[in-house]
Amino acid sequence: GTKRVAAGATAVLLLNYAAAIATSIVAPPGAFRKGLMITGHAAAAVWMALSWKKLDPESTPSIKKFYGQIWNLFYFEYLMYPFI
Repeated sequence: GTKRVAAGATAVLLLNYAAAIATSIVAPPGAFRKGLMITGHAAAAVWMALSWKKLDPESTPSIKKFYGQIWNLFYFEYLMYPFI
């Protein structure tokens, strides 16, 4: 159902953000702007978790809002990209 799919998508995105944070920590000096990469991806993880927590899987508007937040996170990644 909707709740399981949303939970799976959230888990995959949270793992992706955790991997980005870990990558910036273990990368050689100068490879990334570590502060921005860690802070940005931590913020994205919190944003994703809060979006999932607010999701009501029985409500179509709530599902649409959750899906929209995933797109907003996608755009946020592109916004950060030139700066990391």
